[in-house]
Amino acid sequence: HEHLATQAVRTFLGSLLASQKTFPGAPHVVVTTPSDQVHELGALSAAVTAASEGWNVTYLGPSLPSEEIAGAVTHNGSRALILSLIYPESDPLAAREMRKLRRYLPGTPMIVGGRARQSYSQVLSEIEAVVVNDLYEVRTVLESIRTTGGV
Repeated sequence: HEHLATQAVRTFLGSLLASQKTFPGAPHVVVTTPSDQVHELGALSAAVTAASEGWNVTYLGPSLPSEEIAGAVTHNGSRALILSLIYPESDPLAAREMRKLRRYLPGTPMIVGGRARQSYSQVLSEIEAVVVNDLYEVRTVLESIRTTGGV
């Protein structure tokens, strides 16, 4: 039942994201999960939230290497990157990937949420990520980036 429910929610959120309009001149954000973080509902929820706030969104899906994420951010001229961390917790690969992302994307706001975010607190502090606890905070941070250019 869990897989069926997850797929139903994923399909619903995916259709919401696909139905969002793009806005010329609106800021752009990339949303994904780092390598080995395969649970995507949090990232997909954040993507729908960003789109509903008037951002143009590129949702990359789950478990991408840092090089591909950084390439998408650069290619799209994104003003922010949103990452979701759900499972596994304290994964050394995810920590390495986030450090690489910071090297590839200096100055790009990295917004990080998800159930496992606390287990990565050291690396998130090191890379100066903006840690969010819920979708309301995602909205607040995106609004700050939009209006002031920073977090």
